[in-house]
Amino acid sequence: MKDTHSWDAIEDDENKEDTVKLQRISATTAVRIPENGRGQNAVSLPVPDVGTVSVSPATAKEATQLVFDAPNIAAQNDAAFALDEELVLATDPENMAAQNAPAPTTSAADKHSDEATDAPEIVAEEADIFLPIDAFDTAISLQIARTEHVEPGEANRIQELPQSVKADPANKTQTPTLPLPPPARKMPLSRGLAIFLMLLLLAVVVEATNNGFAQFLGPQGWAVVLGGSQSTNNNNILQNVAKQLRNHPTLGATAQPLTPQAYINAIVQHMTLQQKLGQLMIVQFVGPTYGLDISSMISQYDVGAVLVFTANDNIVSKPQLKGLIQQMQHNSAIPLIVAIDQEGGTVDRLINLDGPRPSATSIGETGDPNKAKAEGILDAENLSYYGFNLNLAPVVDVTNVYNPQMYLRTFGTNPTLVTKMAGAYLQGLQQSGKVLGTLKHFPGLGDVGADPHSAVPHLTRSLSQLEAIDWAPYRALIKQGNVHAIMVTHELVTAVDPNTPSSLSYKLVTGILRDQFGFQGVIVTDSLTMEGITAYYSEAQAAALAIEAGDDLIMGAASPSDVANMINGIEQAMNAGQISEARIDESVSRILLLKYEMGLIHLPTS
Repeated sequence: MKDTHSWDAIEDDENKEDTVKLQRISATTAVRIPENGRGQNAVSLPVPDVGTVSVSPATAKEATQLVFDAPNIAAQNDAAFALDEELVLATDPENMAAQNAPAPTTSAADKHSDEATDAPEIVAEEADIFLPIDAFDTAISLQIARTEHVEPGEANRIQELPQSVKADPANKTQTPTLPLPPPARKMPLSRGLAIFLMLLLLAVVVEATNNGFAQFLGPQGWAVVLGGSQSTNNNNILQNVAKQLRNHPTLGATAQPLTPQAYINAIVQHMTLQQKLGQLMIVQFVGPTYGLDISSMISQYDVGAVLVFTANDNIVSKPQLKGLIQQMQHNSAIPLIVAIDQEGGTVDRLINLDGPRPSATSIGETGDPNKAKAEGILDAENLSYYGFNLNLAPVVDVTNVYNPQMYLRTFGTNPTLVTKMAGAYLQGLQQSGKVLGTLKHFPGLGDVGADPHSAVPHLTRSLSQLEAIDWAPYRALIKQGNVHAIMVTHELVTAVDPNTPSSLSYKLVTGILRDQFGFQGVIVTDSLTMEGITAYYSEAQAAALAIEAGDDLIMGAASPSDVANMINGIEQAMNAGQISEARIDESVSRILLLKYEMGLIHLPTS
């Protein structure tokens, strides 16, 4: 076929030659290459697929518009040509000046008659912007250069150059590349799909309304909403033990009745060491939803208890709090102790949800045990609504010196009043059986001025004073048989153990609470992250020492890494022979029995 293209050539005055080498950059475009490699001049003309084009002197005078027989190669694809192919255009030196003539402009119809075969036309000003390398790189360089200098009005006229496929130089076989497919159409949303998505969104909203936002805001939330809990071991331990006990020939209806302690012992025997160590942890976490940290601590470490804190942004609204606790319980293999320190007064965690609650000091000032019992009943109703089962109250410290940390938190200044009012509150709190209380802060903060959160208090009372004042409420209430848990704080009691913080002191935890007072319930440490502990020990060391001292629940971990560190500390002590697995079993048994007393664990039925 015939095709006419313009040839814009600029003569290199310093390099007049008899031949002009052209390097092809597309099916219809070539670059002039002087012999010395200088002064590259641009042309745009139909180029044969192979061979040399000769131009006579007469023709060269009209070299600005030449007509060649263009092979049908261009009709296949612009990129279908041999790379690095040099075509030689023979000319007469006398007629080289003819190349300086201005080139006529080709019509738009000639240039864009077929978009599949267009190639970029190189103008003289662009001739020096690229080197005579292969056609693909040259074309890309030209396209980039033009894009960088394009005027806003010309943006729509720039077309993307097709890539070239390099041919075999031996036989110069040319392999065309397929043109790019047209962009895919955007399919409109079908009516059926739209209805399905609307119903799905409605189901999510309904589920969130019923169960609280924590059901789907956490990392496992969407899976829970759409397909239920992903936990594979939820209650499997309890179910497996119950099934085995039903089939056991010496237990059940055919033999002696199954006691709670026997059932708890059977559960402990079927637990792995890691599960046992997890049960010793009472953990905290940050945020109002069932996030990654609390999910990992429950699912991976089988923690036994969780402490919910306003300061950790765990409490936002009634639906949120209730849904959060439900989610935690739902994903726990063994039901969780969910604790809060709802004392009232200055320590009122639910004030924004249920309104203000009276302080222990204001209750004590009434001298009316019925008032204290009524407040305990109301606290239990509020706490059980959300799913709490352990209140870290009442405070049974006997105030004798001013301590800003304890302001309005004690029932009075003499042990008799404190015992009476705290006992009445505890009775009301535990009356429903859904929420249990915790006496605190043993050995007593009533005669110290420092706060164990930020310092190391020294309790300097004599042993007789401790017995008569600070320990009198503990001894009396334990004797009544109504105490299920006691919290131990961090202080140095000079009359008993002047060198070890009380929460880590075997002499105080086991020697006084266990042996002298006969307490067999759960002993909880105050947070091991307080200055009263961190001034002496790492969290791993403190966890191990707490178990050695006789504590059961270890407080302080606020992340999976914290839990791991504490568990590793206990394991290291076990490997060193300082803690036996039998000692671990004692604490786990007490914790599980507490859960039974809360109604979280039930005896299997025959």
